[in-house]
Formats: sequence, C-alpha cells, structure tokens
Amino acid sequence: MRDKKELLRQIMISLAKKDAKQADKLIQVFMDYIPEIEAQEVTEVAQKLEEEGIFSNAKQHINIERKIFLVIKEKIPQKDLTSFTKGHPIHTFLEENKIIKELVIRANTLVENKESFMDLKSDWILIAKQFKSLDIHYLRKENQLFPFLEKKGFNHPSSIMWSLHDEIRRQAKAFYKAVSQNSKTIAFELLPLLAKEADEMIIKEERVLYPTSARLLTNDDWKEIRKGEDEIGWIIENPPVSWQAKGEMGSYLNSSPERLASILNIVTDFFNGSTIDELGERFKIELKGSITAGEFALAEQKLDEVGVSDDVFEKKVTELLKLFKKSLEKAEIKGLDEGHPLDTFIKENIAIKKLLKELRAKEHEIDTENINHDYWLDAYSRIWQINTHYVRKENQLFPYLETKGFDKPSTVMWAMHDDVRSLIKFYRNLLNDKNYTELFDTQEMLFNSIEDMIFKEEKILWATSLELISNEEWAEIRKGEDEVGYCLIDTPSMWNPNWKHPSTSKNEDLKAITDIKAVPFSKSKKKKSLVGGINLEVGSITPEQINLIFKYMPFDVTYVDENDEVRYYNKGEDRVFPRSAGIIGRQVKYCHPPKSVHIVEKIVDAFKKGEKNEANFWINFQDKFVYIQYFAVRDDDGNYKGVLEITYDAKTVRSLTGEQRLLDWE
Repeated sequence: MRDKKELLRQIMISLAKKDAKQADKLIQVFMDYIPEIEAQEVTEVAQKLEEEGIFSNAKQHINIERKIFLVIKEKIPQKDLTSFTKGHPIHTFLEENKIIKELVIRANTLVENKESFMDLKSDWILIAKQFKSLDIHYLRKENQLFPFLEKKGFNHPSSIMWSLHDEIRRQAKAFYKAVSQNSKTIAFELLPLLAKEADEMIIKEERVLYPTSARLLTNDDWKEIRKGEDEIGWIIENPPVSWQAKGEMGSYLNSSPERLASILNIVTDFFNGSTIDELGERFKIELKGSITAGEFALAEQKLDEVGVSDDVFEKKVTELLKLFKKSLEKAEIKGLDEGHPLDTFIKENIAIKKLLKELRAKEHEIDTENINHDYWLDAYSRIWQINTHYVRKENQLFPYLETKGFDKPSTVMWAMHDDVRSLIKFYRNLLNDKNYTELFDTQEMLFNSIEDMIFKEEKILWATSLELISNEEWAEIRKGEDEVGYCLIDTPSMWNPNWKHPSTSKNEDLKAITDIKAVPFSKSKKKKSLVGGINLEVGSITPEQINLIFKYMPFDVTYVDENDEVRYYNKGEDRVFPRSAGIIGRQVKYCHPPKSVHIVEKIVDAFKKGEKNEANFWINFQDKFVYIQYFAVRDDDGNYKGVLEITYDAKTVRSLTGEQRLLDWE
C-alpha cells in the first residue's frame, strides 16, 4: 500500500479502532516509504473520516493526534508564512508562538535543574501562570478561527484540535495547582509533559492549521476574524486593528524571472568588485543592452537578499547607473493629465533645471570684486524649495510604494534627499559668511547632486511608480499634496476632484483657521449639539469640540499608537514640519529620515520597556527655534499605548523677558 492518502486513512482508522499494533506497523511503512505529504492532503483525509463518524470521543481524538504527530512533524513540509503582516490574525498567532517556544525552552531548563524548585521557586510560579495564559491563544482559535473554517466545510479542528487544547488546559491547571501547593514531585512530572504538548501544538498549527486556513479563507474572512479578537485578548501586545497586505513587488511588474536573475547577478558582481567594462559586455550579451526602470528598481529591492546594505548601495548607486544609463535614458513618460502627481513632479524638475541653468550662467559672469549678495540669497531661497519637492515624495509617494513591497525609496532615496539638503545648508552658510571663493569654486557639486537625483527620479522612480500604483491611489496621493506645498511652480489643478480622502470626506466644510471669519456670539445662536458628548476622565465634550480644540492648539500634535503606526495629527495653521493624510496608518519608522530613524526607535523602545516617559529636543530650523517633545502614553495600569509628539516654534517664548500682567492688544 503506497498511496499516501489511503495509507494515512488506514492509520487513522486503525487508531480509531484501538488497533495500536496495526497502526504502528502502518506508521512505520509511511515513515519508510512516503517522502512527504502536503497539509491539504492530511486535512482532506481527516475531514472525510470526521464526516464518516470515525472519531467518537475527545480521548480518542487526543490519542490519534499524538500518534499522527510524527507524520506531521517529519513529512509535512514547512510553509512560508512570513507574508502575513502585523495585525493579520495569522501573524498574531505566529508572534504568540514565538512566546510559547521561549516558554517551552525555559520549562525544559527548569526541569533539568533538580534543585530549581527550591532555588528558583519564583520562576516556577511565573511559568505556571504563563502556561495558564495560553488559554487565550486557544480561545481565539476556537471562537474566531474555527467558526470560519467550519463555514468552509472544514470542522476537523473544531473537534480534534479543540480536544487537544482542553488537554493542555487540564495539564496547565494541574501544574499550577502543584506549584501553588509546593508539590515538587507532581510539578516535575507535569512540566515536561505540558511543555511537550504545547510545543507539538505549535508544529500542528504551523504545518497544518495556518497553511490550510490561509488557503480556505478570504481577506474579508480574516477582517471579520480580526474584529472579534479584541474581546478575547492576546498573550502579546495588542496587534493593530487593520493591516496592509504586504505586496510582492515583482507581481506588479512585467519582467521575466530569467531577466531579473541576470540583472541581479550583474548588479551583485558590481558590488563584489567587477568593473563597469566587464559587466558592460555581459549586459550586452545577456540582456541585449536593455533594462527597464521597473527591472532596475526590482533588482535594487532584492539587494538585501544578496548582502548589499542600503548604505553601500547609496554610496555606489551613481557609479552603478553608468552601466545602465544609455538604456534607462530612453525611458519617457507622456500623456499625463495636468494635476496628476507625476505630472507635477515632472514640471517641478523642469523648473529646477531652469533654475540651475540660470545660476550657472550667473556664476560664469561673476565679478569676484562685485558680488550681488542679495541675488544669491534669493537664489538659495529658491534652491531650498527643492526640499518641498522631496518632502512630498517622502510623505505622499513613498507610503504607497511601501505597500507594493518597494521600500528602498523610503530608505536609500530619502538618505540621498538628506545629502542634498545638507549641501544646500552648507553652501547657504558659506554665502551668509560671504565666503565667496569656496562657494563659487565648489557649488557645482551641489548642482550635480540635484541633477543626479532628477535622473534617478525621471529614469527610474517615476516609471516604476506608474507601474506599481493604481489611478485610485494616485488620486489619494493628489489629495494630500496641497498641504505639503510645491517647488518653484504654482499649485496644480485638482486632479480627479470628485474623489474624497477618507480622513476628510466627512468634513466637507472644513476650513483653514485663517479663512474663518469671527461672528459675534449671541444666545439666540446657541445650539445644542445633535451628537452626544464623549465622557472623558473629566468632563464630556462632543467630537466636533474635540476636533476644534486640536485644530486651534498653538502647536503641532502627532499621535503614534502602540503598534508604531501614525494614527492622528492636528491640522493647525503653520505646522513646523509638514504632514499629509498619506502618513495615517504608516509605520513611524518610515516617517523620519533614515539617519534619525535609530533615534526614534530608541525612544519608542525605551517607552515600551517603561524605562523612560519623556524625550526632549530643540533645534534651529530655518528661522525657527523648534522645541520637540515626545511623551509616552500609558493607560491607568501603566500599559504602553503609544507616543505623543508635541512640536512648536519656541522663538517668541525664548525671547521673553520680565513680566506682562496687563492685557496689551495694541
């Protein structure tokens, strides 16, 4: 009997009939002659027998599962479950399994030390509590996951696996009781059994249950499952209420795996020391001297897999592009509507090139004995507008590329933006100090850096973005652009004006503070809100009042939740740092320049660990003295609930002297 499904069926039937001898014989045949069996095949056999009524009671379920475990562990291949992002129920289960695995290791360590029950009694008490808490993990499976599997005709977990949950619960309670009553002998007997059952459950989940669930359930099913999880809880920190499916960048691009492999090999060899001349010949032979923007971007995205870090890539990308420059230069983008975000970026680049041409001409005519200082001050004010061009990329475009699996712009290109910004500041300081010799001898370095970025945008980023991002997503990007502003051009027309961003669709009459004209208050105009107040810790106010309070606060407020996702920012006038709706739901690590991400992560990590509750910074930014404060947000029990960022221009406050006790509106 070599048919694996039939052989597995006969094993289960023998176990159901309590014919252990025959079952052991068949299991040995299976282990000797069957190389592997898929999780789907196992579930099909088990479900068919379930429908035939072969499994009669819980005790029988447990015995069968224990016997079949060796088959599951040795013959079912491990599936890749890493594509499920934070917040997805499978991701949450997997994160909890990491905790359970650590628990099993600690349990085995305690059992190995025969003196640990007396010497490390607090560890035994803690681990007993933690094993009891596994009930939450199993409850979510039983009450959230299993019902959806039942609707798909797969009710085997609701009987067999639930029985195993109950056995683990029974052992956990008995173990907790033994530890509480100082029953050392019983505790030492129960802990290895409990650890073994918990460890084997992880393997059954990750080899069979989760892959089967991923195959059977839809995204809508998973969203419904997630909605009900909050009421039950977790053994880890609360996951986010929603998640963004992790895109595979290659699935959006039109390129063959063979071409991509050749490109990646050539790029890898470049970073391993091969010369441009050597690789140029290979490029002509293997790829006929042709590469698309999307193919280059996809190879760039995969460099981490071959050991090329972002820092190394950033330093050598300009040299690498020489290899592909002739092919990439052919890339053109035509036919974009006015107001489309890429059309706006392209028009800004035209304006930037025009400015650089003007400045080079002026520099060529310079009389070092008679420098027009005011002209160059104005010139560098115009150059600084390039920062707005970059900020709009960082806050509007990059978040959408991240969802497609293309996050290199959020790291490598952002770092390049920072390099250009630093150069602008450097040369502006030389100008302020009237160090004209160094300024005009070397500022071509700045102009070249700006042009290099334009090339990367127009020959790689724009074309790749068009392939990856849908029209609906471009409309979302356009909606948030006005708040950031534009570089050297007028505000473009509102492309797709009928579309409304979710964050503002319910506030159609929302106006900027400066557009609101004060109206004298009178009792006749007093209206009672139709929306009930929200009971706060002190007082009760309506959602409208909450929105107005934050809107009129004289400082910038940003809230990042406990899952490191941006959840709110206030839309006050004259924000110190620009914000747009595109950052809502975004990971905070992508909302800061790469060079400062480690500082943000350090602050958040210290807040989460309870080591710190506040962090303060102050910087000179443009003509402002900016004070930035980060506060840990905690509930009444001290649990971390996120971080609040407060930012404002403290220039006026810093300059105050003496006192002002009387009203002075003159």
